Amino acid sequence: MLLPVPVRQWLLCVGLALVVSLFTFGGIGGLLHYWFYVRKRAQARDWKLQPHRWLNAAQSRQAMWLGGGNVALGSIMAGTFVWHVARGGWSTLYFDIHQYPLIWLPVSAVLAFFFVDAGLYYSHRLLHHRALFRHIHRWHHRYVAPTVFTTTAVHPVELVIFASFLILPGFIVPMHAGVYGLVAVYTYFIGLIDHSGVRVRWKLPLHGDTQFHDDHHVYFHCNYGHHTSVFDRLHGTTRRSDRHYDEHTYGGHGAPRLEQKRRSA
Repeated sequence: MLLPVPVRQWLLCVGLALVVSLFTFGGIGGLLHYWFYVRKRAQARDWKLQPHRWLNAAQSRQAMWLGGGNVALGSIMAGTFVWHVARGGWSTLYFDIHQYPLIWLPVSAVLAFFFVDAGLYYSHRLLHHRALFRHIHRWHHRYVAPTVFTTTAVHPVELVIFASFLILPGFIVPMHAGVYGLVAVYTYFIGLIDHSGVRVRWKLPLHGDTQFHDDHHVYFHCNYGHHTSVFDRLHGTTRRSDRHYDEHTYGGHGAPRLEQKRRSA
């Protein structure tokens, strides 16, 4: 017995989302990982942000399985959203490029960009609350020296939060579907590169280099931003060299180094 047409369409959308995600995660991510972590392992000082720190074999396997499972979960959410829009479900996306003035294309891209950035900053910072960090976000911080495969190696609840803030602009910001797609791809791309552990010195819009997020994994409670460091600068949660940070220094502002010395004395 054939499945109803809507169900078949949903399965197609989810299947396509899964193929694209696995190609990106396992294909592109896998090639990047092979090139640096296998081919250039002996030259780690030249490219690795933490040349003396590596995930062990068990952590690497765990990251791949957990990350892969979350890729599947994210694909279900993304595919369901695409299916909803394709069937004429309500959203703020449009397909006729002339529905709004052309100048709205870059304006809507910037709005969606910062909407996602704000959502990911504040939700990420909330996950660093003592209770949520211990039970949810700590899953991700097991990987102090991240690789591309740790990008989605998070608690499933965190993955749902991340995906939700990526989907939400499609219901809030009027924008062309192509613009939305570019913002979504950029968000995923930044996540992969920032978790690669590879030193990248490019200057993308309002985004420094990969050191910023790698420091988040090293020092834990600072540098929460995803696309940019704008919200970290606004709230004073950018890592400062004159402050002390560790797994137990909550709040995002670190602790005075002098106070830390007195504690350990």
